[in-house]
Amino acid sequence: MPALAPLMNRAVAESVMSEQGVSALVLSDPTNIYHATGFWPQMVLMGQSGAAFAVVPTSADEPVILITSQFIHYLHDVEDPAEGGPLDIFLYTAPEGLEGAAAAPVFLDEPPGGRPDPLDMLSRTATLRVLSRRPAFHNAAAALRAAIAPYSMNLAVDTLNAAAGVELTSAYLPAEPLLRRIRMVKSPAEIALMRHAAASNAEAARAAITSMQAGSTYEDLRHAFFGETGKRGGVPLFVSTDSMAMRRRDGVIRDGRSFQIDAVSHYAGYHGDFGRTVFVGTPDPIVMRMVEAAVCANDAIARELRPGLLYSDIRRIGHGAVSRAGYDLSVACATHSVGLFHTDEAFKGDALNFDKGDHRIEADMVISVDCPVLHLDASGNVHLEDLWLITKDGCEPLNDRSQPFLQISP
Repeated sequence: MPALAPLMNRAVAESVMSEQGVSALVLSDPTNIYHATGFWPQMVLMGQSGAAFAVVPTSADEPVILITSQFIHYLHDVEDPAEGGPLDIFLYTAPEGLEGAAAAPVFLDEPPGGRPDPLDMLSRTATLRVLSRRPAFHNAAAALRAAIAPYSMNLAVDTLNAAAGVELTSAYLPAEPLLRRIRMVKSPAEIALMRHAAASNAEAARAAITSMQAGSTYEDLRHAFFGETGKRGGVPLFVSTDSMAMRRRDGVIRDGRSFQIDAVSHYAGYHGDFGRTVFVGTPDPIVMRMVEAAVCANDAIARELRPGLLYSDIRRIGHGAVSRAGYDLSVACATHSVGLFHTDEAFKGDALNFDKGDHRIEADMVISVDCPVLHLDASGNVHLEDLWLITKDGCEPLNDRSQPFLQISP
């Protein structure tokens, strides 16, 4: 049975929420529930908004509360968390919102003449243990009202569903800016997931590329990346390749062409992000010089990447290295946080819509160092991107950096 526990960094959450005077976060978005509790709310993803919630108190000493239906808790084999631990569960037994007292728990029983399933008893027992500590509520709203009762002032909510669930009719704080700040600094559990996501995403991209040859298509490459990601237990999102013009003309990978790839997938919700240049046959000298410039920037940044730098410092370090090496080329040297989203960072001024901020880098962040070359030669284009874990006094690559470019058969 999988362990159920918050993924988010509760110490960071406490700091961010205390600064804003927030007593608790009330969450109904599936990704936010997962981040807060480790529980993936399948029914919400299927369109049943408000079928699950999470309540995150400001104090890291108080448990996060997961609210879900009793039958879903049982059906999806969720364990009963230890009493007094980092997670508590409030169950309800009337997901249709029926009036009156809670219904009796629902389980799957064996058919006439059948045999009890011993594994099913594990799930049933876990659910009954949760109910023994706290009887079921009659619907999700009742469970949510009980969960927020100690934190009824200064709540922050992530969706209108969450606001409706706690019957907030006056002004309330949006939770999303706070969540974005919290997600930037990873917990140990998140770092472990990011290690796997980054490494397997890069492996899938390499395997897909090396399975291609001249005459294959960009669509073949996309299908190969999706397949290789699935083999490794991940979920593919996209693989960007070459330029739109090349893909639209006939979509064929041709001998002598060089093209960029940007491959993104996630594992257990956490994202990998990997960029490389692919040479088809003999590298073109002009494009190879572009790759060398990207490597120059990437390596210089890797040597200096550490806590305390600003995003803008990353750009300055990369641009300075390219200039000193004599490359008359433009390399982006961009930075973004990666985690539950491809771009997982707070926006400038805690805006609700994207506005790039110049963040200060901290230990336990995971960031992309994104070095595409901003030129397009007739022979192709160039990209170089790796994921990095920021350590106490430096950085650690989360994907294999041994090949700054890849080469396939003509």
